[in-house]
Amino acid sequence: MFFVLFVVSFVSVARAQDAPKVTATLSNATRIESWSYFRPRIDPLALTAEPIGEPTYTFVADRAELGVRVEGPRFDLSGAFNYVRLENLPSNAIGPGGLGAGAFYFAAAGVRYSYQLYLSELTLRLKTRDDRLSAAIGRMHYASGGEHVATFPSLETVKRERLHSRLIGDFEWSLYQRRFDGVRVDVDRPAWRFTSSAFLATQGGYEESANLSMPKVQVAGMVLTKKSSAPREWQAFAHLYRDRRASAAVVDNTFSLDRPVDVTIAAIGGSHARVVTTGAGELDTVVWAAGELGDWYGQTHRAASAAGELGHRWTRAPMRPWLRAGYLYASGDGDPNDDRHGTFFQMLPSSRKYALSSAYAQMNLRDVFVQVLAEPGRVKTRLDLHRVSLASGADRWYQGSGATSSTGRFFGFSGRAAGGATALGTVLEGTIEVPIKKYWSLNAYAATIRGGAVVERMFAATTLTTGYVENVIRF
Repeated sequence: MFFVLFVVSFVSVARAQDAPKVTATLSNATRIESWSYFRPRIDPLALTAEPIGEPTYTFVADRAELGVRVEGPRFDLSGAFNYVRLENLPSNAIGPGGLGAGAFYFAAAGVRYSYQLYLSELTLRLKTRDDRLSAAIGRMHYASGGEHVATFPSLETVKRERLHSRLIGDFEWSLYQRRFDGVRVDVDRPAWRFTSSAFLATQGGYEESANLSMPKVQVAGMVLTKKSSAPREWQAFAHLYRDRRASAAVVDNTFSLDRPVDVTIAAIGGSHARVVTTGAGELDTVVWAAGELGDWYGQTHRAASAAGELGHRWTRAPMRPWLRAGYLYASGDGDPNDDRHGTFFQMLPSSRKYALSSAYAQMNLRDVFVQVLAEPGRVKTRLDLHRVSLASGADRWYQGSGATSSTGRFFGFSGRAAGGATALGTVLEGTIEVPIKKYWSLNAYAATIRGGAVVERMFAATTLTTGYVENVIRF
């Protein structure tokens, strides 16, 4: 059915336009991913002296994508199919909670392999000839904070890396990813851009049934972007998240019985990004903040989060080093017994953009970090050092990237009780991207986390290591 719709739409739009530009894309990413999670404690009730779960494993995954895009003066059409396969998933990487990404893929599939062919995009975009007004409908990509593409490359890089998808995103690093079914309208003027949207999130992330949308997970937004003739940009936003899945899951610090999801939350905030030319290069600043209100399983929800970052890139120096530092605060719930939920809720983010290990989410969190990026030749490198702690020891240590399935017991975020502790750990992680050819690159990631008091209270060993090697081909 999806294939027939794709072909009919493609032919109809192509005939309706004068000499449309047609572009085909083909990509494949093969990843070998390894985890040695914090080692669980020995179960005192078991007959053998074995840990609760197995924290060390390696699995293999591959994602292929075939896409077509038609661009014309009044209509654009884009579509893509993906095929994903995972092998050697860990069957015993649970306890307490999921011990790394492999555990969540296995929990969704129920077996040690997972695969799916699915429609990852089918978007029809109608526009005026000057592109000042456009409306898109279908299955599409979406990243909060990325509604407008800056004309300054350095500013767009800062936005893409440090503002996009903090609340809503494609969950790009996961194998099945996430898309959005719905409509988006953009009004573009020289000084500003206004974007409104209404979506149903698709399944995906760790869930192999990625063809399906989640009709009970609804998001809507309004975003106003203030442009400038200089490399700076302001944005004001309001996003609404509504979740009524039948999944029996409650992820908070109340220890209440699981029941169907009942969450309605609005996030209102703004951001500012700026790049200033200096004698040695470029100075960049990023500020982002959001306040939330709504209803959390019948409780009043009030929460907030804010981030501030500063960086400098020496554009004339060898390897163009870029030094950055920042701080993030995301509120936690200080009292599980009152009638107020105070944990900042990240909605449907791409969490790994801001925590490469994916071992924690930006919920009930304080994160102080420094970051160094460099480009020796065509190679791109990045090294991060994070000191992370919980905003409230009465709350939980959260991880995840939001809803991935309409059914089952997985809410989309998971949490471990902090038991009054707040020190989560110190994270050292790095990435490298090595281009081999124009269409071929090798990527690698490695990280180690030395756990703090939060980890010590529930794990026997407090050192985590993880990494992957990825072969990427794009045409």
